[in-house]
Amino acid sequence: MTTWHKSLELRFSTFPVHQQILMICNELNRAANLQDDGEEYKRCMERSLELLDYFITDKNGHLLWESLRIRDIIAEAYISAPKATKTIQSTLLQMNPTAWCMLNENTNR
Repeated sequence: MTTWHKSLELRFSTFPVHQQILMICNELNRAANLQDDGEEYKRCMERSLELLDYFITDKNGHLLWESLRIRDIIAEAYISAPKATKTIQSTLLQMNPTAWCMLNENTNR
């Protein structure tokens, strides 16, 4: 797999958890918007996996276990035919109340 965020790897853990989650969700959202372009969809999924790997690096407890489950789900979506990622995003957002509220405040307006 290509390394997409070379300069971000060392800095990723310095961002708040909610921002890390939103960055992963952003790539998943891009993938959902590019379902018609299989190659770009896969690139977005690769980037989301890469960011999730950065996320997992310094986590423990429930965040680690839930992150590993989500990683399996994203990996399965990567090898499957392109499909919507809304469920994956929702699951990821539920790991952090701040991230969940930030996106749901914007959708409820």
